[in-house]
Amino acid sequence: MLGFWGTPDDRTLPNPAALVDAAWDETERQWLPDYQDHAQVAGSWMGASSCRFCARVNGSRDLTDGYYPWPEGPGHYVLAHGVRLPAEFFDHIEQRLQTLEELARDGTWWRQNAART
Repeated sequence: MLGFWGTPDDRTLPNPAALVDAAWDETERQWLPDYQDHAQVAGSWMGASSCRFCARVNGSRDLTDGYYPWPEGPGHYVLAHGVRLPAEFFDHIEQRLQTLEELARDGTWWRQNAART
């Protein structure tokens, strides 16, 4: 799991301020939130989470790509505040995107049924 932050009552999770990387490449920062924002909904909650830096409301759902769960907010933290997520997550994303690119595409069914429409 990633993007879940500690609170004053629970310091077992990271503080996003400790993960800010002002020198982080802007290009890399741009595609990460897009990946996260197009994930599946894993759960919804009654209350919304607020950004630990600027108090912006980040949402009330947890998302997943089937492997990692995260709340709706990490994309905001990455773009607005330069919070750098773990390298392992970037490696995971690259592997998933590569796998999707290499999938065989079979259009047989679509072609066979095109005449019916």
